Amino acid sequence: MSCASKKRITKVEIEPGCITCGLCEFIAPEVFVVTDISHVKPEIDYTMYASAIEQAAQECPVQVITYKEEEQ
Repeated sequence: MSCASKKRITKVEIEPGCITCGLCEFIAPEVFVVTDISHVKPEIDYTMYASAIEQAAQECPVQVITYKEEEQ
């Protein structure tokens, strides 16, 4: 993989339909917090946790975690 094609996560959201299972918080506690609803923590450098964000989005049982990337 070329370093020139590296992407940076710029935004993470939880869409309606979350079942508050807590998996996202388990995978990426630096980014997500689950109480009565799930939240993305504010003012996080998503780039530092890109791998965990991608994993949380892939493993979400209801597929409601989305993220946006841009070329670096």
